[in-house]
Amino acid sequence: MKQFLLFSLLLAGTFVSGLSAQDRVSLSIPDVVAAGGASEICVPIIADSFPDIAAVDFSIGWDMTQVSFTETRLGDNPLGLTDNTVAMPEPDNIVITFTTNDLMGITLSPGTVMLELCFNTTGDSGFSPLTFAGFRSPEFVQEGEFTPFPFDTFPGSITYGADVAANVLPGDTNNDGQVDHTDLLNIGLGHGTNGPERFNASGEFTAQVAAIWPTNFTNGLNLAYADANGDGAIADNDLNAVSANYGQILDGGSFTPAANGSSVIPEAPVLSIAVNDVNAGETGTMIVSLGDGNDPLAVGYALAFTLTYDPAQIDAGSFEVNFANAFLGEDLLTIDRVNPVVPGRLEIALSRKDQINTTLPGGQVCRINFQALNNNSSGDYTLDLTIVPNAFLLSDQSSAPITGSTASLMVMGTTSASEPAWGRELSIFPNPYTNGPLSIQGNLPAFDQVRILDLQGRLLQSYTGNLRQLDLTNLPAATYLLQIEIDGERVNRKLIKR
Repeated sequence: MKQFLLFSLLLAGTFVSGLSAQDRVSLSIPDVVAAGGASEICVPIIADSFPDIAAVDFSIGWDMTQVSFTETRLGDNPLGLTDNTVAMPEPDNIVITFTTNDLMGITLSPGTVMLELCFNTTGDSGFSPLTFAGFRSPEFVQEGEFTPFPFDTFPGSITYGADVAANVLPGDTNNDGQVDHTDLLNIGLGHGTNGPERFNASGEFTAQVAAIWPTNFTNGLNLAYADANGDGAIADNDLNAVSANYGQILDGGSFTPAANGSSVIPEAPVLSIAVNDVNAGETGTMIVSLGDGNDPLAVGYALAFTLTYDPAQIDAGSFEVNFANAFLGEDLLTIDRVNPVVPGRLEIALSRKDQINTTLPGGQVCRINFQALNNNSSGDYTLDLTIVPNAFLLSDQSSAPITGSTASLMVMGTTSASEPAWGRELSIFPNPYTNGPLSIQGNLPAFDQVRILDLQGRLLQSYTGNLRQLDLTNLPAATYLLQIEIDGERVNRKLIKR
């Protein structure tokens, strides 16, 4: 009777609106999943259709043995709700009853969140329906009308527990709390598989709840982790999340370089580097191969490895990796990144996408272009390279034996034809440097730019003009690159700050 009186009072003061009405009100509650041990779970109440409504009365009920109500979140509050219009008459029900202040109807865009209801779980796993039933039956009235407006309500639910949902980090497909090249591998192994989309998925590196997929990898990890972008399909575009979050680490953690996966089996194929001596500043090429091209143990599906080097000897920004003739095939997933956390690591991974091993028994993996740096003495030096295998997988997700190797090449100093002639005159003093003025010495033309870079090639400081002395006292102790630019030509020198 109270509800009928509410609408009668409203309609006595309204007039017929000229707005064309939609057919019905439509409210929905999604089916929400949460991982085991979840904290507060908030569920939106969504208006899919809400045309010119001036009075509202409905309730939402839940199973209080499975969840306990904590709070109402009004967010943007499109209905202007207050404490007087939202009440909880029973411990398993909440009621929303209101009329607009001016008795004018409100129209909401489809998909508008009216409010959110938040709950705590009562156990490790459970299920509660969320229904438009209980203390009040739904009723809606349009502006200027005298009868309840037709409506549809679609209930939802909360399901929680380790068997129904997982907390995933976009890009961390192997669930080790960080993103690196090895996260490409699960995308390749699960490529083409579909499952539930992640609700409110984003690329931000924060824990996001994902419904458990029907299938696990052979190591027991659910395929939901490999759906890096949360669109419900493991595909090429999941690699975008790996690239975007590369080097990210779960809060409170520290980056752990991928383990050395070298096998002790004597007949394991060798991941090797072929490279010639180079001039400093000149582009050189490394050819990475697995086996000799005729090794039956080199047949595989996916490969991850790391090239380690002295970051003071190679320009990290010069690396270019080409997979054009990779023995694993043509249409591959690939990634190559200089590790942004641990200097001196070029991390590479590649994988097929068809769940079929390559038929080629090894061969070329990739070609890596690079530029060696001048040391400050302008003399020749030996550049040591190590190739560390991190994983070699077959299409059935098992590991195949593999071993790494080392290589050395001679880097000739400033006699390089590609470095400008003025480069051989360039030196810096003192080096190592502690504080005070750092002098750039030599019979040199006027400078256009002087830059300080870290060993990852990132710009730290830049100076315009013919500046011959710098004060770098405030730089932390580390190894840097001093870069001089004259008429578009650049020369780098290693600088040690103590």
